[in-house]
Amino acid sequence: MILLDKKQISASKLAEMLEVSVRTIYRDITSLSEAGIPVTTIPGVNGGIRIMDHYKIDKQFFTSSDITSLLIALNSLSKNVSALQLNQIYEKLKTLVPAHFLEEIKFKTDQITIDLTPWTSNKSVQPFLETVKLALDQSQLLTFHYEDYQGQLTNRTVEPYRLVLKEISWYLQAFCTEKKGFRTFKLSRMSELNILPESFIPREFTPQPLGTDHWVSLPFITIHLKIHSKIKDQLVDKFGDLNFSKMAGNSMLTVDFPFVEDEFGYNLLLGFGKNCEVLKPPHVRAELKRRIHDLATLYD
Repeated sequence: MILLDKKQISASKLAEMLEVSVRTIYRDITSLSEAGIPVTTIPGVNGGIRIMDHYKIDKQFFTSSDITSLLIALNSLSKNVSALQLNQIYEKLKTLVPAHFLEEIKFKTDQITIDLTPWTSNKSVQPFLETVKLALDQSQLLTFHYEDYQGQLTNRTVEPYRLVLKEISWYLQAFCTEKKGFRTFKLSRMSELNILPESFIPREFTPQPLGTDHWVSLPFITIHLKIHSKIKDQLVDKFGDLNFSKMAGNSMLTVDFPFVEDEFGYNLLLGFGKNCEVLKPPHVRAELKRRIHDLATLYD
């Protein structure tokens, strides 16, 4: 796309723009030539790299709606992709559409913003993302200390295969050389993350969705809640369309709620504080009272 946009450019300038070596540029030029794209190099002081004048990609291939959708998706990743990368991608995309569409695309792109960043975040995760992405690109081993949910610390060496953003957390799916199997690691539980010089030959990998081996697969029971209307949207966001009934004369609602009897389930209910009361079944009410009592004891 850069070669299409510019009449001629030197290998050193391309290397600087794309943050790679001049050697990599010449290797990529060879790949483009082998793919049938008429790239030519001109030697000498005023030389450089160019695509033959007759070769052009049809700029009508992408519509303004196509480019708008791509840019909205890119903007949603703006906190996880470097500004340099975004600028480079944006410049490439601009070459694919006629100039008279650019203002329209900018206007439409500004109409929708997808912000995937949490209100507060772990700032140490961002450099970890860059390290993991580099290891993924180059098929290199990663080593790190890992603290599991029980607080146990282990040293891990892994083959990285996939980065996953789930709600507000990043996860790495990788082959653990110690456990001899694929594992999922939460980036916020890592420390001392480093890329090893050793590379690996990627093995067959089938991506697994997160959560299917624990909470989501546990049996649900139905509990009856009385809630304040201010937390209704939080329940809908997490669990979809629930059947709420308004109580007469106040801002309270009742709802039948799908519940899993584990730490996550009880902590979810406790997190709503006085805005949520379990009406039934009795054993869930009793367990909540016990947990509230234990919590209050800490402050006696």
